[in-house]
Amino acid sequence: MSGFSFIVLSALLFVFFAYLGVQVGAWAGEKAVTSGDYWKMNVIAVGIAVLFTMLFAPLPLLYSAIIGMLAGAIVGLKLAFGESVGPWKVLDRFLNVNRQHRRTAAAGTGEERRARRKAGEKAPDLISVNNDKKDSR
Repeated sequence: MSGFSFIVLSALLFVFFAYLGVQVGAWAGEKAVTSGDYWKMNVIAVGIAVLFTMLFAPLPLLYSAIIGMLAGAIVGLKLAFGESVGPWKVLDRFLNVNRQHRRTAAAGTGEERRARRKAGEKAPDLISVNNDKKDSR
């Protein structure tokens, strides 16, 4: 395989598997309730990537697929977890992004929300929509 075709195929595999990794990471991130669960899932993702790297060592074209899947899974986990934890907290503050994730981390309400979501309960009402007055306009 020539150098150019290897690079093009490698880039295509990386992009496709990064997208796939985001989907898998988001699915797994919804299962995490505590930050410990979140970090366990990150360690599992890295472990699976290392295992696949050892299995597919003779096929260097698949390295980009493995790295793309790992990168996507880590990002998907972070986005679905909904809170800035660990190094993400520093990066989010530095880049001034994910303000809601940072507020959730500062308030400490993320674990309650994730436990409620995992149990299938509805989110609490933030405003009342009841009309108790008879003649209100």
